[in-house]
Amino acid sequence: MKKLKQLTLYIPILLLTFTFTSCGDDDETSEVVDVFSGCCSGLTAFGEDVDNLDQSQGEIIADNIFTPNGDGNNDYFPIENIELYNNHEVTIYSIDDEVIFQSTDYGSDFNNLFPVQTQGQFGVDGLADGTYKYKIVVENEQTFKKSGLFCLFTNNPSIEQNFAECDPLQPGEFDQILTGF
Repeated sequence: MKKLKQLTLYIPILLLTFTFTSCGDDDETSEVVDVFSGCCSGLTAFGEDVDNLDQSQGEIIADNIFTPNGDGNNDYFPIENIELYNNHEVTIYSIDDEVIFQSTDYGSDFNNLFPVQTQGQFGVDGLADGTYKYKIVVENEQTFKKSGLFCLFTNNPSIEQNFAECDPLQPGEFDQILTGF
């Protein structure tokens, strides 16, 4: 009888111990987030685009991926023909809408290209690989406004990622980080 009383005393203690230790494991699991989600989607980032601009000098085109790793290929966010239009503003945002770069003379020199931070084989100082937003305005938002998402990809840390829908390379262009060659 004495042993039965001891057992009934120890069983609840053992159950409580087991319950507390098994519940602790749930706190350590984390949700995996795709930092490149939507970056090549072609969606606008800030409402509808507006194009009332005579683009006879050249169409303004922003690519949706670039690879700023210091290898000389696709190291800066490319905006074709932006330098042909005076009175423009280019703004780059984090995915959380924080302004991280702004220029009213984009492409005029290396200090007016994104990113301005140091690049190298380990990525861009202060910028993580992932999805970013851009907005391009020429004259004012009623004349020309273009916005969208793009991928900043340095492959640091190394991950498997499929950018097939991005198609950033023109015929004859080569970027080892995207092609794998």
